[in-house]
Amino acid sequence: MGAKFSTYRRRSHNSHSHNFHLHNSNSNSQSPQSTRPSNESLSPIQSTDSSIVRQGRHFHNTQQSTYWLPNDEEEMDRLVGQHFALKSLFNGNFLDDPEISALFENGCEILDVGCGPGTWIMDVATDFPACQCTGIDMSEVFPNIIRPSNVSFQGGNVLERLPFPDNTFDLVNIRLFILALRKEEWLQVVKEIFRVLKPGGFIQSTECSMLDVGNEFVLHVGAAIIEEMIDRGQEPRILGLFPDVLKEAQFERITQDNRVAHLSKPDHINREFLWDMINIFKSAQAFLSKKLDIPEEKYPGFLQQAYKECQKSPGAEWVLGITVGRKPQL
Repeated sequence: MGAKFSTYRRRSHNSHSHNFHLHNSNSNSQSPQSTRPSNESLSPIQSTDSSIVRQGRHFHNTQQSTYWLPNDEEEMDRLVGQHFALKSLFNGNFLDDPEISALFENGCEILDVGCGPGTWIMDVATDFPACQCTGIDMSEVFPNIIRPSNVSFQGGNVLERLPFPDNTFDLVNIRLFILALRKEEWLQVVKEIFRVLKPGGFIQSTECSMLDVGNEFVLHVGAAIIEEMIDRGQEPRILGLFPDVLKEAQFERITQDNRVAHLSKPDHINREFLWDMINIFKSAQAFLSKKLDIPEEKYPGFLQQAYKECQKSPGAEWVLGITVGRKPQL
């Protein structure tokens, strides 16, 4: 899936590379380099000026949102790489389900909420040209020149009501909202997705666990992330709780598929997730450095150490899961 999309969406890179480039704008220190998917190979992105800058990184300036990662091009590069890692881990962009597969083969309406740079929705649109695909995000960082003809993007915030009528979409995708929503907002978001889904339509959510497996260093960093999330009113354990949220919102036929990224293993897929995890730490520097009491000038060294510690025994593990639910038929 997505071969055409991948041609213009990804930089060619060595799929067997086990090293990572952790460039820091405030430091000349580098780890061994690997070429990553990058927005340099994309059309220019559309962005807004309503952002704030922390330690050289651009963040959204939406007061209602608790999302704490940047919305700059460096972060978009990370999200592109993360997309293809997830696609490899789950063998595609959807949970393997005959009903969902039938939707795409017949042509359907798809919405990607919190689409970011649009990687997932454009990949899907390329694979299924008969489908009409829409991406929406509060940070308008979408490609604005090269995109499949069956894709459209618009700005919007799911917490402020989606700008679509009831019963519009056959499938709504959300991915890794774990750092974006407060505990009480999950049900609100799921109910809003329920509203815009057609009867018989599906929600698909991809979420992740915390860093609960690894050595003392890894667990310490994982605990700092949990502490930051709790301070923001967020739910670190949403992956395990999400099926119950779907039930409360009246979804049926709920299934979940959890898979493990082994950050210590040398194969390509697990190295992609190690790269993603270290770059999450990098993107979260403005907040995580305070929790870990790491001065700004020492943060590149922390990233280098984290890269090594995730691979030490017991190897760090990161659980990622896809949960699917169906809106009841009339």
